[in-house]
Amino acid sequence: MLRYRGKKLALNIVKELDSFPKVQEEIYEPSTYSNVILTVLISIFGLWLLISEVQFFLQEHYIYRFVPDTDYESKLPINIDITVASPCDSIGADIVDTTGQNMMLFGELKTDDTWWKMTKEQEQHFEKMREFNAYLREEYHSMKDILWMFDDYNKLKNKVSVRTEKANTLPDACRIHGSLILNKVIGNFHITPGKSLIVPGGHVHLTGPFFGSGATNFSHRINQFSFGVPTKGIMYPLEGELYETDENAVSFKYFIDVVATDVKSHSNEIKTYQYSAKDIQRKIDHNSGSHGMPGIYFQYDINALKFIITENRITMFHLIIEIASTIGGYKNGLGATPANIRQTFEL
Repeated sequence: MLRYRGKKLALNIVKELDSFPKVQEEIYEPSTYSNVILTVLISIFGLWLLISEVQFFLQEHYIYRFVPDTDYESKLPINIDITVASPCDSIGADIVDTTGQNMMLFGELKTDDTWWKMTKEQEQHFEKMREFNAYLREEYHSMKDILWMFDDYNKLKNKVSVRTEKANTLPDACRIHGSLILNKVIGNFHITPGKSLIVPGGHVHLTGPFFGSGATNFSHRINQFSFGVPTKGIMYPLEGELYETDENAVSFKYFIDVVATDVKSHSNEIKTYQYSAKDIQRKIDHNSGSHGMPGIYFQYDINALKFIITENRITMFHLIIEIASTIGGYKNGLGATPANIRQTFEL
């Protein structure tokens, strides 16, 4: 009796057929402490990258550039709050520009009798503003570095400390405060002895026994001196400054360079101004050849360039791409082993 063996032979061939190549067992690398440490380090680094991407997305980003200022017809608001160590009836404030106009007609400056010596609350408020302003000037030299802290500073300087206690003596100081609308040309705001009187072609300051005391002390403290609308991220260097002298005939001069500044964000656009300032002071003594009139002078000039600050916010689509690329790199890093890394460096 013959048996057919062909079917069994074909079945054995199919069973032994394996189209997938086998990897040799000596190639496998068992899990070691180095693999665990590498996995933990890669995981920490990947998590740090994800957190950094989210923080970068939440931050405010600005682009800064200079352009010629061609807006000649716009006006220049000025905000003033200065206390002078002389009674209001002995001094006068005035402002003129190269157009010959008396800009005191475009706005209002009020004069309030007060006392030079501050109350405890006023002194604490003023000293805090001085320290804050000085700290920012010394420690930070870029506008982008103070944007995040300007909210507290803005609240501090806008909170005017009102005097609640009156001294037992007559007022010996004058607070000059208010806002004016100026032309965008060279001008001069000054506080001098006597009262200002407008005459054809200009103005004069009247002094003498009928117009107040001739002996005036121009020690002063500046609570506010700014141009335009107070804006987040813009410092005003003269605010919080205090100048004291025992002399009556002293001239204080400030030379101010005003720069138009446009702040553009996704929600609104603000047109304001910032400035830099230099100051000198000298004693008026006609016998020694130091002529002039004592007082406080703010000479301002308009810069020919405009400073534009534009908010550049990162889009959500960009954030998604960054997170996806970070996750992809993280997965590739987990696939690496110490052996692969050693092999890479050997190559």
